[in-house]
Amino acid sequence: MLDKVFGLSDLDGTAQALLDHAHRHQTGSGPIVLALIGGMGAGKTTLFRAMGSCLGCDPLPTSPTYALMQEYRTDHGKVVIHADLDRLRGPEEWLDLDPEHLLDRADWVWLEWPERAGPYLPASTLFYKLESLVQATDLRGTGIDPAEVPHQRRLTWVDGLDPL
Repeated sequence: MLDKVFGLSDLDGTAQALLDHAHRHQTGSGPIVLALIGGMGAGKTTLFRAMGSCLGCDPLPTSPTYALMQEYRTDHGKVVIHADLDRLRGPEEWLDLDPEHLLDRADWVWLEWPERAGPYLPASTLFYKLESLVQATDLRGTGIDPAEVPHQRRLTWVDGLDPL
């Protein structure tokens, strides 16, 4: 079980905990496919960037929103594919990206907006939900500046796409 509340000061520790959790729960011999479920601004790319740092990626992962997919190498020569599926119009477009080829050449596959690929994700995909615990709307009328509130997030391991 992974259920962790963290802030920016514990981002690296959370990234390492997520990598370790994924390693322990990997099934099969293919790449570790890790999907982050979370709304816009939840911190998915930020967490993936910290994970890239833990693995020694150079350069560090950035948002693949416009490129859709980016590939990185770790300091041990492992291949990380980071994909942002938000721009897919339907699950069939995931198939157009030739996921079998991606899985054949990758050691890690990190997915943002996995729900866009729907039923076509590998059965071994590990799903995690990332959510911001403080929303700017929560502070309306309080006189508190959202920028001054420590930004806490919650990362939980979930069973598939049901929590959406």
